[in-house]
Amino acid sequence: MMKQYLIVLVACMLSLQSVAQQYGSFKDSRDGRIYKTVKIGSQVWMAENLNVETFRNGDTITQVKYWDWGLREPAWAYVEYYDLKNKIKYTSKVYNWYAVNDSRGLAPLGYHIPTDEEWTTLITYLGGENVAGKKMKSTSGWETHETGGSKACTNCADWSEEYRRKVPCHTCKDTREIAVPKKTYSGNGSNQSGFTAIPYGSLPQESHSHSTFSGRGSVWWSKTEIPGVVPGGGWYLNQEEELMELKELLLHFSFITLMKV
Repeated sequence: MMKQYLIVLVACMLSLQSVAQQYGSFKDSRDGRIYKTVKIGSQVWMAENLNVETFRNGDTITQVKYWDWGLREPAWAYVEYYDLKNKIKYTSKVYNWYAVNDSRGLAPLGYHIPTDEEWTTLITYLGGENVAGKKMKSTSGWETHETGGSKACTNCADWSEEYRRKVPCHTCKDTREIAVPKKTYSGNGSNQSGFTAIPYGSLPQESHSHSTFSGRGSVWWSKTEIPGVVPGGGWYLNQEEELMELKELLLHFSFITLMKV
């Protein structure tokens, strides 16, 4: 089996670097759909997710309506996320690795699913993994997150259990936690790049509480393979972490964006 990488983005701090947006479009001859594109550095990317139900040759891809992580054939699923604050519904299709890796091809002529190296080029151009995610995320739709409330007591955190039984901690009154102020942060980005990354959603047939990922993160496939490991892995973007990094996600259904050849 081969190990693949998903591109996963994580919310990042805003860099002072300015990124010019150069938009374009192309038409997919399969269904006549017109996709928006954006030039970022020397690369041209889709500024939205792939939304097809057939391969390039016209063969139909199987739709799944409930998550089936053990499925070993090409498939897509329809996910949606409702932004209650702005009353906007985000919808998109997600695909499994078997659809991505199928020789019949998902990308229309002139475009391809990017490799890990190409994603890294994008991230580097946008300032690196500590700042790129913020510039790639849409300016609305992402859930807020909260920090603070409590943390481990700084006075007795390193004490042994035996020492704790003998000596009381006057800082935390032996609760082992101390209160810290709560802060609320927006999960939204600046979209300086024009990439317009939207959050992942849930299957319409299932409760939106089914996935804690809904509204909080996104994943995109890469074409990169590593021999000898079960498919999975990727770049992960969520609303809490200010870091864009590679993580492993086994047999995941994920977004697809394309690059111009």
